[in-house]
Amino acid sequence: MVSSVVSAIVPDEHEMQDIPGSPSETSELTGKYSFDDDKMSDSMEKIALGDPGHPSDCNRDSPTMAPYSSEEEQRIIKKFDCHLVLFIALLYMLGFLDRSNIGNAKIAGMSEDLHLNSSQYEWTLRSFYITYVLFEWMPILYTVMPPSTYIALCVLAWGTIASLQALAISYPSLCILRALLGISEAAFGPGVPVFLAFFYKRDELAFRIGLFISAAPLATSFASSLAWLITKLGENSPIAPWRLLFLAEGFPSVLISIFAFYRIPNRPGEAKYLNKRERRIAQLRLQESKYEKQHVTGRKNVKWKEIWEALRDPKCYLTAVSTLSFSADII
Repeated sequence: MVSSVVSAIVPDEHEMQDIPGSPSETSELTGKYSFDDDKMSDSMEKIALGDPGHPSDCNRDSPTMAPYSSEEEQRIIKKFDCHLVLFIALLYMLGFLDRSNIGNAKIAGMSEDLHLNSSQYEWTLRSFYITYVLFEWMPILYTVMPPSTYIALCVLAWGTIASLQALAISYPSLCILRALLGISEAAFGPGVPVFLAFFYKRDELAFRIGLFISAAPLATSFASSLAWLITKLGENSPIAPWRLLFLAEGFPSVLISIFAFYRIPNRPGEAKYLNKRERRIAQLRLQESKYEKQHVTGRKNVKWKEIWEALRDPKCYLTAVSTLSFSADII
């Protein structure tokens, strides 16, 4: 294609003979119309990939769009699975450890030190789920704030609050901290399916959401053993074992929140583990997804009509009541 463009502009030898002037003038004229093949090739590649700076159609069926294979698409999906879904699952696992370690803290002597009776302990558990249910609307902020910033703030918040439980001195202070922990975790977990919709097609989401949710039972599989190890090491320390448990399991979330800010992309085109072509394909394959379109184009409006419809749906409240009554009693 480059050669055809050059031949259309640069005169051939017979035409050059008709140009008046000396050979030096002829050479000067030829040099005036010379082309850089490398630059031209780069330009053609940008047009083929649908570069926004070029007037080309970004549709996969467009004749100017370089077709991508299903192998390329699957390779991109696997990269998102490894680098994005598993990392989000790790964050959820840390959050689940921070919410569920209060039972192990009670065994380690928390109730005796804070003088909690059985009723007070039960309300300490419920305070987390009451705020968790009341603030489950917060994931709409995934479409308002950059997800990397929003998720990092959520992880930082629950890591800080979980660590501060080690400083609790009374029943009211522990209840307040548990309620704040419920708010911070409600802002993250329920909105993860919305966030993953920025990177996956609708028929690809179920499996990825399953991987994400599986982090919770994974955390319970070793939570007791980890708590036993931490409290055992804390028997001879100046800090009470249950306080050390809250600190040791909460503070890692504070550290990983910094990593989350740089690790999590806001949209497929910002994933650092994809090359230039893969980032473009990752965007094009989702061009029919309204979630991805809204996020990429910067339309961050909240549809209040849909929020009102959800508030009027009795199934939402039935789910909230069942979660509150079931989860608070099994810890």
